[in-house]
Amino acid sequence: MRREIGVYIDRTYKVVRQDLINRFKNAGLDVTPEQFVILSKLEGAEMSQTDLASDSFKDKPTVSRILDLLVRKGFVVREQDPDDGRRYLVSLTDKGTKILAESKPHVYASRETGWKNLEESEYTELKRLLDKIFVNYSR
Repeated sequence: MRREIGVYIDRTYKVVRQDLINRFKNAGLDVTPEQFVILSKLEGAEMSQTDLASDSFKDKPTVSRILDLLVRKGFVVREQDPDDGRRYLVSLTDKGTKILAESKPHVYASRETGWKNLEESEYTELKRLLDKIFVNYSR
């Protein structure tokens, strides 16, 4: 039996991402889904780039590139960690807090679209199965 789950996960990821891109664009928001993830991780907290990478399930070079863009847009600042000069701490600016707040309703609406006609138990089961697959690959 062929189990091409990756194709289905990739297909779903692509339509969710495109839906968010369209919603952000239609709302005139200068943010991508990937940037939103990083911004949302910084809400109410300052984090190192390493922790951001870990918490967002992205590799360090990808997070670094996203942060470069977010810094240029004025959404985040990087400051050297006073306790460890090799690390940088990242935090939201007022502009970043504003774009995050403006983006959230569009993210929530997108999620509602995706979960339409699904029961809470189906969401729980899907998350359980995806976590199980993730653990299998993480060993």
